[in-house]
Amino acid sequence: MQIQTKINGQTALFGIFGHPVKHSFSPILQNTLAALLGENAVYVPFPVPPEGLEAAVKGAFALGVQGLNITIPHKQAILPFLAGIDPLAERIGAVNTLCRRENGFWGYNTDVLGLKKCFSLHHRSLKGERVLLIGAGGAANAAAFLAAEEGADALWIANRTLAKAQALSQRVRQWYPLPVHPISLQDIPHLEGPLLVIQTTSVGMERDESPVLDPSFWQKVPFVVDIIYTPWQTRTLREARAQGAEGVNGFEMLIYQGIASAELWRNIQLSPHEAQALYNALALYYREGQA
Repeated sequence: MQIQTKINGQTALFGIFGHPVKHSFSPILQNTLAALLGENAVYVPFPVPPEGLEAAVKGAFALGVQGLNITIPHKQAILPFLAGIDPLAERIGAVNTLCRRENGFWGYNTDVLGLKKCFSLHHRSLKGERVLLIGAGGAANAAAFLAAEEGADALWIANRTLAKAQALSQRVRQWYPLPVHPISLQDIPHLEGPLLVIQTTSVGMERDESPVLDPSFWQKVPFVVDIIYTPWQTRTLREARAQGAEGVNGFEMLIYQGIASAELWRNIQLSPHEAQALYNALALYYREGQA
């Protein structure tokens, strides 16, 4: 019999709250990262229904959980149960990372950092650029505030429900002097280029569809991030690349927001080499699993 010694009384506990959460890739990411760092730590998924969220936050703190990720549907609902919140996360109105402090959990938003990394890894910047954001949901909030934080020249928010685009536009304007224009999806082809595009809707995940109805639009776009990574290449990316745009899927954002969470929990910073090696290994693992 092999004696299990990897999990013991000194093991640090991390996890993720979501509902559902069994599909999350974060346990693979974070446990791989802990092994890379040589840590005695484990990261587990916690299925938390909405009605149990407050009790889960209190219970996790009482049990000594060192850090948590927060995913759908809790990124906004969890705010009243936190001891504090990072200023940028407060402006965004959503958190995806909780860090343990003496008086409770503090909330942060590393989706912003993960998305920012998608641009910097490809030598792109949002500063001074015209930006089109497709979608107005949770991920779009982080993208909109990233564009504002980075000094974009103007932002268009296109959404199937115009009222949601208007609401997100108004939230950004409350904090930044950025020109923000809510539009419908049908208005996208009429925009003037060049535009950097961030696609945050689920369109293309289950069916081979794109929220951009006219593929020739992509001639106006030098760079696009589609936060979907299943399938690895969506119709949006396929059509954009066919028109000469550079495009990346959301796996980079997923991995680098997770790295940012881990760095906050531990007060460390991975080297670029360590982060890239982790991304390469996980991307290979994920793509082989999807084949």
